[in-house]
Amino acid sequence: MRELNFSLAFACAIVDELARSGVRRCVVSPGSRSAPLALAFAENAEIEDCSVLDERSAGFFALGLARASDEPVALVCTSGTAAANYLPAIVEAHYSGIGLIALTADRPPELRECGAGQTIDQTGLYSGYLRFYAELPVPIADDHVLRAVRALCDRACAAANGSPRGPVQLNAVFREPLAPLENPEQSAALARLSELALRGREESPLVRVSASAPPIPTPADLDELAETLRSEQAGWLVAGPLPENSELREAIAELSRALDWPLLAEPLSQLRCGMHDRERLVDAHDAVLRCESFVDENAPRVVLRFGDMPTSKAVRLFLERHPEILQIAICPHDWPEPTALATQLVRGDPLRVSRELLRRCEPRTCKQGEFTRIWFDAGQRARATLDRVLKQTDELSEPETVRALARTLPTGTQLICASSMPVRDVDAFWPSSGSAVRFVANRGANGIDGTLSCALGHACGSRAPSVLLIGDLALLHDVGALALARRVDANLTVVVIDNDGGGIFEMLPVADAAKPQAYERHFGTPHGLRLSEVVSGFGVTCSEVGDAKDLESALGTALAHPGLDFLIVRTDRKRNAALHRELSESVRQALIQGT
Repeated sequence: MRELNFSLAFACAIVDELARSGVRRCVVSPGSRSAPLALAFAENAEIEDCSVLDERSAGFFALGLARASDEPVALVCTSGTAAANYLPAIVEAHYSGIGLIALTADRPPELRECGAGQTIDQTGLYSGYLRFYAELPVPIADDHVLRAVRALCDRACAAANGSPRGPVQLNAVFREPLAPLENPEQSAALARLSELALRGREESPLVRVSASAPPIPTPADLDELAETLRSEQAGWLVAGPLPENSELREAIAELSRALDWPLLAEPLSQLRCGMHDRERLVDAHDAVLRCESFVDENAPRVVLRFGDMPTSKAVRLFLERHPEILQIAICPHDWPEPTALATQLVRGDPLRVSRELLRRCEPRTCKQGEFTRIWFDAGQRARATLDRVLKQTDELSEPETVRALARTLPTGTQLICASSMPVRDVDAFWPSSGSAVRFVANRGANGIDGTLSCALGHACGSRAPSVLLIGDLALLHDVGALALARRVDANLTVVVIDNDGGGIFEMLPVADAAKPQAYERHFGTPHGLRLSEVVSGFGVTCSEVGDAKDLESALGTALAHPGLDFLIVRTDRKRNAALHRELSESVRQALIQGT
């Protein structure tokens, strides 16, 4: 096919290099200008391709695939606003460190800024959010130019797979013919090219790039850090969102034991649940931190933090209230420190840093010291209080939905948490246990867009039983993904909290400060839809559940067979906000009274 015309020859070279550089999946959205790329991917046996109509949904679907497979995923779209629809997923990939390779087809220079249809300035579309950008040359029969195209593709893959990983863009320019039609003059010119330019190297990319590794602090810096940690008994080890890595999980848990420090770990750290050492894990730390009098009286003097800033707002507010605390963040890249109070950012791979610190920190004792015991007991007391209060209510509340998931999901399940309230409720109400559930969320940019698309991609990429916990507005924001849901082989159960609007705003001051009509119109935003009918309208199985037993039974049934299921849990926004306040107050009373 590649000898038929210049556009197909260049498209085949691009796909050759991506495949030889390790790309195994591609998401294509239909279009004419991108036809050479779509056809080249369809013919390549090394890359699995699929088609997604809506480019915004395609971007998030690819994001989920890349996160689950831990490999960059290619995206192909036509020219114009199609490429602009990738932006939200590109932004999330940038902040989450996920490799995406956006191949945006474009018209040649003579058709730009002259009124040609479906043409926009595609340079700088994702400005500031890319690891690498290049516009590929207009296809011609020239050995050097074609080799340069191959080298740019290898370079793009290396950047997407680099340290840190992230999105790249190749703006691919094509002239007619775009279809697999033979142009005798172009075919003859292509036949005169060298085999190296036209077909590349059969067994490897044209340019093999050695893998890069995250940095590691110097031995002197590690010695100094270990000495700081060893000299302090009243410390916290805080774990924010971290990648799934059993070795990292074990190393951080061992460091908590060696220092005899309490471990405050949110579910996205992958340390809340599993078979690793959880003896110093403070369960329900979010609820404990909302009791300011208890926390201020038992504040640490040092905080060692792994991962991004924790999801819990209570953690950030506590740190801002105590600028005197020595706060040390371990981070290989970026600047995950919104409080502007950190004492030290340690540039290093979290696994290597935690292991190096373990080598330098002799275990203090097997038993919990007084400071750790106070915090561990507080976590236990908070969790018991939450359980007691929730057992007193018959209705299936939003916190009880999280608890039902925790009771039901078996080891090996992946729980994808939507932004807004679901990820916060999972942090607040998911108890520590030995059941190794993997927790996933888009916390890079914290947006609700593309959540269902991303979950479908994650389920397809992992091939593991997956559950998505999502709110009604996030589902409606990505309702177009329901069309995608029918076409992909995803083993996904979607649990939708339907409180007819934006439940998170009920927790914010605007709920009381704004005039009721304005609040409902712009924050509450009731949609008035019956979501089961919306979902069923796309031909997807959907049912409503009434209580916790119904939910657990439906989850068990859904997880027992592969495929896509939707379960709707209907709640009340205002009752949910009141319940959250009651739970916080009950924990506060329990901690103050020591009950």
